[in-house]
Amino acid sequence: YNTMAKRGMELVLFMAAAQHVSQMVRVLKTPLGNALLVGVGGSGRKSLATLAAFVAEQETFQIEITKSYGMNDWHEDIKRLLIRCGGQAKEVCFLLPDTQIANENFVEEVSGLLNTGEVPNLFNAEDKTQILELCTNVAAKEGRHGPAEVMAFFVEQCMKNMHIVLAFSP
Repeated sequence: YNTMAKRGMELVLFMAAAQHVSQMVRVLKTPLGNALLVGVGGSGRKSLATLAAFVAEQETFQIEITKSYGMNDWHEDIKRLLIRCGGQAKEVCFLLPDTQIANENFVEEVSGLLNTGEVPNLFNAEDKTQILELCTNVAAKEGRHGPAEVMAFFVEQCMKNMHIVLAFSP
């Protein structure tokens, strides 16, 4: 991992940590596999989840909270994530630690992503046009024609390729 990542990790892996990484890899490789990691701060939730995503050959996506980070920034990040998963068919591990939840609406929208694969009213007309351009040919190969069917295909691809990992403290 350290030879390929921008920022390496100084980890000491003991048997229990290796087992947790193995379990997380199994969950991330499972279709529609998502995880909830619970542990005290500093126990390695984020590090092991990042390592597991690397082993599972998935990109890791995290939001970066700043003082001015708000719902518009959140929605832009979620749009980028969904277009990456649904439009570009990349398998992505969305790692969301409790320290990065600046607004309780974030959790509600993550719940929507887990349940339906989408956030209501997230995409405007321009975004939908971009999604249709990205997905029309691939959807047509699977017998999906028309904007509504292509958007449904996009949502299915998002659910298939996005793996949400929530890392919370008790």
